[in-house]
Amino acid sequence: MRIATAALAMSTALGVSASRAADDASFVIVVAAANPTNSIHRQELARLFLKKTSRWSDGSGVIPLDQSAGSPVRRAFTRAVLSAEGMSLISAVQTFWLQQVYSGRYTPPAVKGSDAEVLAFVGSHPGAIAYVATVPTGAAVKVLKITD
Repeated sequence: MRIATAALAMSTALGVSASRAADDASFVIVVAAANPTNSIHRQELARLFLKKTSRWSDGSGVIPLDQSAGSPVRRAFTRAVLSAEGMSLISAVQTFWLQQVYSGRYTPPAVKGSDAEVLAFVGSHPGAIAYVATVPTGAAVKVLKITD
């Protein structure tokens, strides 16, 4: 009995530390290199990804792009940015999008499965904005600074 309890405690502890490591993932915000924006306020970034704001300051359309719901980078982005709109968990964001789709208002951002797919899309769509796990190299995209 003691061995089983110790094993359960150890596996729980390992699971928590692995979960924390995944939650501590970092991210950067990327846009097409030609986008005139260099920094963005966290609240505005949240509004862009929830499609509450659909235009850049120059009037051009915004195309937000998400990563898969199970990715550590999406979890980090959600906690750091979408919490500004009261959604710090991916499940809350998914519920929000279900309500939007059901009411006929909006559809969620497109989802790409990797940083490489995200960078390719953003580099070829001037209005796109997305997040990736690492700072990209290359001239097709640039990183935005997030301000509070």
